[in-house]
Amino acid sequence: MTQFDFYLNNLSFKKPEALTIPELQERIKQFVGDCEFIRQQNSERIFRHYSIYDELIFDNCTVSDFCHTPLGIELTDRDSQVYLQQIIDHAKDTNLENEDIIELLDEHDEELINGILCLHKIQNINEIYCVYHKNDWLRFHRYFLCEYPPVRNEFCKNLSPYFPNLYFNEASIPAGLNGLHTNYTEIMQTIIHHLSALNDVFFDIFMQEGMSGDEACDELENHYRSHQVGIRASRDKNGLKELDFEFSDSDKKLYCDLHTKFHQYFEYKTPSYEAKGNRIYFHQPINAFKDGKVLIARIGKHAN
Repeated sequence: MTQFDFYLNNLSFKKPEALTIPELQERIKQFVGDCEFIRQQNSERIFRHYSIYDELIFDNCTVSDFCHTPLGIELTDRDSQVYLQQIIDHAKDTNLENEDIIELLDEHDEELINGILCLHKIQNINEIYCVYHKNDWLRFHRYFLCEYPPVRNEFCKNLSPYFPNLYFNEASIPAGLNGLHTNYTEIMQTIIHHLSALNDVFFDIFMQEGMSGDEACDELENHYRSHQVGIRASRDKNGLKELDFEFSDSDKKLYCDLHTKFHQYFEYKTPSYEAKGNRIYFHQPINAFKDGKVLIARIGKHAN
C-alpha cells in the first residue's frame, strides 16, 4: 500500500495581502476539518517543521502569538486559536524545511508519495502537489492513480475513496476492464476523467428535483462540450441483456444502460474506432441503496 506524506507549508501560513480577520477565521475553520479528515485516512500522515510558529499569520502577529498570547486573543476568537493549534500540534515533527520538502515532491514512487498542505495560495510550486481543500486532496489522489494504476482486482477498492459519490461494483468491473480495446493502465487518465465527471458533475445534476437519468446525461454532455476531452453520455435503448448487473451484498439486479462514451482521449489525438467503443455503464442513484451513490457497473467495451 502506498504511503502518502503531507507537509504543512510554512510560507502558506503567511498573511496574503488584504486578508481580513473574518476571512482568516473562516479559512482556519475549513482547513482544520480538512486536515483532520486526511489524518483519519489509512496510510496518510501530516508533518510540520517547528519554524512554522515564526510565520506572520496576520500583520505583526506570528503563528505562535496567534495561538498563545494576548495579541492573538485581541485579534481573534478562542475557536480560531484552538483550530490553528490543532492543525499544527496534531501534525508530526519533521526536520525537513520547505526547500527540502519541495525537492522531495518529484521523487515519488509506488511506495511513497509526498504532498504539501497549504493554508493560503503559494507560488512557484507545482499545483499537482498543493492541497488547499478536500477537493484538492481528491484531485491529488486521482492524479497519482494515473501515475500508478492499481492492479485490476484492486481497482474498485483503490479508487473508491477518491470518488465519494460513486459505488464501484466489484463483481463486474474487473472483468469489464479486460474488454477495453487496450490495457486499462494505458488510458487511465481518460478513465479517471470520466469517473470524475460522474462523481463531481453528474451526481449533483441528477440530485436536482425532478431530474431524470437521460436529462442528467444531456446536461453532463453540455457541461463538457468545450473541454479539452469532451464527454458524451446517453442511454442505450437496445434492451441488451448484458447490461443487467447484480450488485454485491444485494439481491438487486439493475439494468445499467446509462453510459459515458470515450469518443476523445488524453492519450490519443485521433482515437481508433475500437477506442471510441469504450464505455462506462452506470445506473443513476437510488434512494436507500448503496448510500444513494451513482452505481458504476462496467468500464469496458460497447455493449452489443
